[in-house]
Order: sequence, then C-alpha cells, then structure tokens
Amino acid sequence: MKTKPWQLITLLIFATCAEDMPDCPSKMCVLTGGWRLAEAYVDGEPDTGDLSSYRLILHAPAQETSLTSGFDRTQPSGNTDAGLWSVENGGTVLRLVPGNDPQLLEDWVIESFTPRKMTLVMHRNTSIKQGPSEIRFVLILL
Repeated sequence: MKTKPWQLITLLIFATCAEDMPDCPSKMCVLTGGWRLAEAYVDGEPDTGDLSSYRLILHAPAQETSLTSGFDRTQPSGNTDAGLWSVENGGTVLRLVPGNDPQLLEDWVIESFTPRKMTLVMHRNTSIKQGPSEIRFVLILL
C-alpha cells in the first residue's frame, strides 16, 4: 500500500503534538518548561535589539498542589536572575518574583497560550516608575 503525502504529514503532526503528558491539575504544569523570547514590543513598537539571549525557565512545581515554583531567567543583556513564579487571577496572570522579593514582583497578563507559544503583557504604572507603560513578549518553547 502506497502512503499518500497527506497521510505522512498527519502522522508527523500527531507524533509531535501527542507527547506523553501527565495529568495536569493546574495551569502551572502546562506553563512549566523553557521559553525563548521570539518578539518583544515596547509601547506597541517592535524591539529591534538582539533578543536571542533571553530565556525564561519555569521549573515544575514540587507537588501537584504547589502554588509556587522556581524560575531562572537570562535577560537579553546576559544578566541573570531567579526567584519564584506562580499563576494568579484564575490562570490569567503569570507572576514572577525575582529574588523572592515582593518589591520586585512582576505580573504578566497571559494574553494567549498554546503548548509551544505564549504572549505575555505587562502594564506598568508610569506615574510611579519611569519607562514604558506596556511591554509585550512573544515566547516560544525551547
């Protein structure tokens, strides 16, 4: 029996998307993994700098019922930090707490998510701290 091209493509799609995933009781386990910055926008304008160094590693929670876990991050500049991460507001916000310091808390709205791509948006109060009012990251799975 001769295989048709569309059958081969369908098989490849199922093979790459049907990874053996354990039961996932929370959004944390879905977001767990390594993410690379593919696109960045600052106040709606594309960031044209070199984004290739940026990495965000969201470590798996220790237990299914854990509400936080660790993360490691490398900025485009090469600077690194680490801390705790969690999912808040009914699964719509990724919260990063660099250095486990609540003063440094970052709330990123999860604008869109697929198992291989997510878009995060941070809205900043520029009346308190200078800088951009909106930062948008498009991240892809490593």
